[in-house]
Amino acid sequence: MILLTVTEFRNNISKYLQLAFKEKVALKSKGGIIELTPSTEIRLNPSPSNDPYFDNSLNLDHIEKGRIDAVEGRTKPWNEIKDKLGL
Repeated sequence: MILLTVTEFRNNISKYLQLAFKEKVALKSKGGIIELTPSTEIRLNPSPSNDPYFDNSLNLDHIEKGRIDAVEGRTKPWNEIKDKLGL
């Protein structure tokens, strides 16, 4: 892992961004340490309360699959679900 000051990072941004794809790069600042994490997509937490459950991409994938199933009619009607749950 490479630990840099924010000033050092700022002076060589391109170099360290490219390096972050090969090894861990972290920035040390007054507020703490920030680790650079490469990704091919951006996923923001959709929760208004910033619930950490939604930070897990597997949870979001599961929700999205359920949404697509519902739109395409591959889910059971709500009344059938309520009856099985005894609601």
